[in-house]
Amino acid sequence: MNTPMKRGRGRPVGTGKDDAPTLSRMADLMLANPNLRATTAIKRILDTLDPSVIRRLQVKWRAEAGRYLEQARARRVVAATPSRRANAQYTPRTARQLSGAQRAMHDALGISRLASIQAALENPALRAAREMMGSPAMQAAQEAARRYRESPAMQAIEALHSSPTMRAIEEMQNSPTIRAMREFQDSPTMRAAREAAQEIEKVKRMLGGCF
Repeated sequence: MNTPMKRGRGRPVGTGKDDAPTLSRMADLMLANPNLRATTAIKRILDTLDPSVIRRLQVKWRAEAGRYLEQARARRVVAATPSRRANAQYTPRTARQLSGAQRAMHDALGISRLASIQAALENPALRAAREMMGSPAMQAAQEAARRYRESPAMQAIEALHSSPTMRAIEEMQNSPTIRAMREFQDSPTMRAAREAAQEIEKVKRMLGGCF
């Protein structure tokens, strides 16, 4: 006589719910609101407040909160890292390359290191610097500098620097004759001559005061 197998307690194997999307949304929400409690986050996300579902999510969150929070921080790093200006338009090929580079960075650095990068990007001083670089005043200063570089006066100066006359002057300054003259001016003999001339002037002033 065959004895029927006794069913064990608990949920049958294979009937577990896939709550990963909900837990990921919880992590994103709690990372954006550090004071938010897990139960409050669950109630904000769920469409229906089924007590059994809330309890199941609470249990899973307590067991895996660290992993989901690290993944949320990594997502924020990828979303917050600016590779070009926000209003720039990418070609499909460039967009694919950027996406691949972000995935490669994620795989190479790992979640923990990406979280450290995110913390550095959220530094108040760095945020203030980024805001200053994108401010209207900074954009106006950059535009003024561009206009100054492209002004007729600056173009004339650049043309003068690259003219044959300036090249001839530079070549003359670097010629052996000019170098020899500079070395002679700095030689001990010329220094002694200048010192002797200064002493003679002193003697002349002293003698002039005696008469």
